Amino acid sequence: MRFPSVCFRTRFRTERWLALGVGLLLAGCGGGGIHRLVSDTPVKLGRPYTVRGQTYVPTDDPNYDQIGEASWYGNAEQGNHTASGETFYRQRPSAAHKTLPLPSYVEVTRLDTGARILVRVNDRGPFARDRILDLSKEAADELDIVRAGRAMVRVQRVTPNGRDRDKLRRGYPVVLSSVSPTATPPRIGRVAPSIAPSVQQPVAVAPGPAPAYTPPPAPAPVYRPLPQRRIVVATPSDPDAADALAASLSAEGARVEPTATGYRVVTGPYADDASLSAALARLRARGYQGAAVIDATQPQEPNGTP
Repeated sequence: MRFPSVCFRTRFRTERWLALGVGLLLAGCGGGGIHRLVSDTPVKLGRPYTVRGQTYVPTDDPNYDQIGEASWYGNAEQGNHTASGETFYRQRPSAAHKTLPLPSYVEVTRLDTGARILVRVNDRGPFARDRILDLSKEAADELDIVRAGRAMVRVQRVTPNGRDRDKLRRGYPVVLSSVSPTATPPRIGRVAPSIAPSVQQPVAVAPGPAPAYTPPPAPAPVYRPLPQRRIVVATPSDPDAADALAASLSAEGARVEPTATGYRVVTGPYADDASLSAALARLRARGYQGAAVIDATQPQEPNGTP
């Protein structure tokens, strides 16, 4: 029997270790660092500080509830440390606020669409005076404000349940059910508490001419949902397993979504039947026979353009 040469064995070992290193690197890019569980302790408040001539006083306000403009950030800050000391990832749903404790949790409602999410505040900002919150790119994506760059929102301090808190600590989004949109945003500033109207005595008014007829306003446009077809590849209960699977399917654009019972790895959405069928065939050819198509919805403008 002939044995391989020393050079061949050395080259084989080298190539094997290189392949293993590349595999580990891909797994890390798929979310190993991004979805690392972070701690909520210690909570930091900090002393008053001044930026661009404006002084800000951090305050632990459990009843914080304000309306204003939100923007987003994260491309230049990726991998840097936040004011709380954590590593900033634009793929995690987080936010920057000037005065709230670090970390704390807020519910953010986009007023013109009614979309709502929970985010974890772990940084300071924004320092443009006309804005009250800076969202990470992931959080801005969930509210669909990345392209516009900013939107009017309501920001309320909340205490989420343990499951939602753990999802946010691991860097997964928490999307709440939408509310009725506000066509004309209220005045910027703190939301005033509701006050019951006082009872007034009737006042006698002299009869006058009948009011002119005013036609009723036209009905508001109806926003119909458009189907978004995606493929669920698997539904692992372990987040690390979900991250590893999504990393192995990065060429298919796979990503991890939290669910009520665990996590799921999905691809898509697909614009047409041809691309959907091709992707499903590729996944099943790789051994994912349980891959299935699901439908979601996205807002549709009155003229039918998403």
